[in-house]
Amino acid sequence: KYITTKFKKVSQDDAKKISKNLVDYGKKYNLDPKFVAAVIARESGFRKDAVSVTGAKGLGQIKDFNYKALKIRDPFKIEENVSGTAQYLKKMIRKWKEKPMNTTLNEQKKATLKQDDIKLALASYYKGFTAVNKEGVDTKTQKYVDDIIDYYNEILNY
Repeated sequence: KYITTKFKKVSQDDAKKISKNLVDYGKKYNLDPKFVAAVIARESGFRKDAVSVTGAKGLGQIKDFNYKALKIRDPFKIEENVSGTAQYLKKMIRKWKEKPMNTTLNEQKKATLKQDDIKLALASYYKGFTAVNKEGVDTKTQKYVDDIIDYYNEILNY
C-alpha cells in the first residue's frame, strides 16, 4: 500500500511484484526489505523504467558496468533489478564492515564507527566505495543518505 499511496504512477501490479521481490531478496541477502525499499524510493520513486542522466537504470538505478556481477540482463525487469539492488547494497555494507579499523581506537569509538557502516554503505551505493573511502561524504552525498533514512522511517511508520 505504501508504494501506490506515496508513488501514484506505480501500478498495483508493479507494486505487488516489487513488494514480493523486496521480501524475497531481503530474506536471501539478509536485509530488511523496507530498507531496500527506501533505497528504491529515493533512487527511482519505484519506477521500473527510470533512467538517470548518468545512464543508471531501473528501480535501484544500477549502472551498466555492474550488470554482469549482479547477473542483470534486463535492468527494467523488476525481479532482476530488485535482486541487483539488494546484492549491491549488501556488498557495500559488507565492504564497510570488513574494512580494517585503526587498532589504536578505543572500543567505544570502534562501536560508533561500526554504527556508521550503514550510512557509509548508502553513501557508497550513491558515490562508489572507493570515492567515499578516499574523499569521505560530501554534502550532496549526505543529503542522499539522509533522504533514504527519511524514507525508511516513513515506511516503518506507515
